[in-house]
Amino acid sequence: MKALKIIIIVSIMTFTLTHAEEYSFGNGVQVADSPLIVGGYASSIMDLNKNNRMVSVDDVALLAYGEYDHMDFLAELETVDLYKKEFSNRRDENSSGAIHVERLYGDYFFGHNERLRIGKFNSDIGFWNQIPINVLRDTTSSPRLVSDFFPKLTTGIQYESRQSIGAVRRISVTLQNNRDLDIGFNNFDTYRHYAATCDIIDQEALWRFSGGYFQYEPWREAYYLSGAMKTEQKRWTFLLESILRRDSGEGRVAYDVYAQGVWHMRPAHDLIFRSEIEKTPLTYAHDGSAIVGYTYRPLNNIALKSEYEAHQNTLLNRWLFSFSVLF
Repeated sequence: MKALKIIIIVSIMTFTLTHAEEYSFGNGVQVADSPLIVGGYASSIMDLNKNNRMVSVDDVALLAYGEYDHMDFLAELETVDLYKKEFSNRRDENSSGAIHVERLYGDYFFGHNERLRIGKFNSDIGFWNQIPINVLRDTTSSPRLVSDFFPKLTTGIQYESRQSIGAVRRISVTLQNNRDLDIGFNNFDTYRHYAATCDIIDQEALWRFSGGYFQYEPWREAYYLSGAMKTEQKRWTFLLESILRRDSGEGRVAYDVYAQGVWHMRPAHDLIFRSEIEKTPLTYAHDGSAIVGYTYRPLNNIALKSEYEAHQNTLLNRWLFSFSVLF
């Protein structure tokens, strides 16, 4: 796998440097006489809580994507915790040069309404999980629903249809019957993942319902059901997501629900409110949290964010600040 990552990086960079046209900040480099676009993103984070202060270069990634005829593709290679310094009693400082495959997939389109995707991609569950890049998200932190209840990434096949059937606007089916493309670089060590999603639209909102099963670690099994809603108004964007999960052999059900409102105060200035309640899978520990955040986007591809996160367990309270950019 390490050799594959190096080959991909060297091939992309060599081809880009020898064929690149003029660079456009935030839009990557269009490689001449080819469908290939090469770009990337980076973010740095400051995390301040009661017991520790930490500064990190959270992730630096290379993106390569494009489309040709009935096909398109995306490759995303990322380094995580490239540099981290803790200002606690230990004052640790460390770095990691490990390169991971975040996403690597190809799409084939059957006309305008049907698509087959093969590779490693974001699991088609809810809305937040479809936005993995910091600069594009509303807040630096993510709801715990995304990390605790289902595999964020799937290595397999996904079929999607956007043919309208009544109020249903989209359906997708995902099948994974193997281990991850980059083993260990996912929130679960996944061996199987089967899921289905449908989108329903009304006059005011987009609704998304999902259900799935996955096997992990390697003999544990879990089932989940998810419902989400998104609506956008002139000055506000509202997001609501909820999920239930039951693990095989467990008599209880874990759950999470969060609601978020984004007030677009002025162009480039957003104020974010989010509240979340969770009963964690397996441990069934209960936690409630609330976040107030502010995001400033001087350009569409640059974000400066600050937020305060308050928990029922006050030891988890923290301030988060981040700077992120899409190249």
